[in-house]
Amino acid sequence: MFGDRANDRLSLANLDFLGDDDTLRTNAAHAVDEFATRSAPRLHSGQDRTASVSLLLTRAGQVDDVTISRDWRRQAGVTRIGDAVYEAYTRALGSLLEAIAVEELQRDQPAPARPAQPPATSTEPELDEDLWLQRTWGALHHIDAELAQLPHAAEQPEQRTISSPHGCLTLHLRGAGITAITADAARVSRMDTEQLRFETRSLFRTYELARPGETEARS
Repeated sequence: MFGDRANDRLSLANLDFLGDDDTLRTNAAHAVDEFATRSAPRLHSGQDRTASVSLLLTRAGQVDDVTISRDWRRQAGVTRIGDAVYEAYTRALGSLLEAIAVEELQRDQPAPARPAQPPATSTEPELDEDLWLQRTWGALHHIDAELAQLPHAAEQPEQRTISSPHGCLTLHLRGAGITAITADAARVSRMDTEQLRFETRSLFRTYELARPGETEARS
């Protein structure tokens, strides 16, 4: 169930934050090494580049908590706070995607066969990094292909919006995927830090309740 929802959202997310080939290869190898020594995190965090917004996602892809910096007006500003919320969300989603990919790779690894005699050189069982990279890039290229096809699709998914309680933030959707979060500068300018945090959390809460199948999943 979560896989379908994640694919809907990830197919619309900007993947530039993942980095180039060398960066992804380095991060992939590091993630695989780290996975063996730690348990999977219960929450996945993301922060925008101005450090104005930090966001936690659960394993089910739901927003668990939002933190707004007390200096957000100077860091992101009232006009770009929506972009900051969206960036924090996509980065947390990227962390969740990475964790899922590593876990799937770990599950697919065959148990190492015990040699009849110790090998001539001392080696440790190695995780198949090529397999990891192949599957990771395969998933990312599939997502990129979907993104490239969106402007040319004969039938575009329905586009709609969801607003926060006081209308200072608006979440833009295409189908079930979040494509942007925008801010009403005039309304945001009247918000203090806690009010903005409440607006942001309420926005995602409304989105989660409105997703197809979410009501059944919570019952």
